[in-house]
Amino acid sequence: MSFANPYRTLLDEARHEAHHDTPRHDRRDRDRDAAPAARARAVASMRRLALDRRLAEGAAIADDPALTARAWQITRLAARRRLASSLVGLLREVDRPMRARGAIVPICRAEVDVARDEIVLLAERLRDPRPVRPRGVALVRRLLTDGCGPLYVASPNDELWRQLRRAMTALD
Repeated sequence: MSFANPYRTLLDEARHEAHHDTPRHDRRDRDRDAAPAARARAVASMRRLALDRRLAEGAAIADDPALTARAWQITRLAARRRLASSLVGLLREVDRPMRARGAIVPICRAEVDVARDEIVLLAERLRDPRPVRPRGVALVRRLLTDGCGPLYVASPNDELWRQLRRAMTALD
């Protein structure tokens, strides 16, 4: 441990407490107590796509340590805030003029325009410190990453809006 490390920790905590209601050391203790075993977290990270799919389908997490660990990983506030930032980034991307994108799958702008209000509400809920259910978070993750989904492929009947509503409902 370096000489500056304890001081850096104190500075980080002071900065954090100036911007957040919950003191950092309280959150760290709470997260450490609730954290699944390191092995289960490692397995969950390696199998995240398959585990996210199972969570989105509503699988019970009680009997599977890897599934429990993945649910813990994706429902942590920091992970949810990153997801919310991705949703807000979609709105910014749609507001920009179209440009050549290369290998990136283009966003279906019409679908996002229809679902704009729902995207904002979902981002706000993900940033909210109240607990969420893993299924809802997994549904949002799938929407963002499925290149064949309604975010990237035009679909009839406002399918993106419908899936966002379903994810919002599944969060609570």
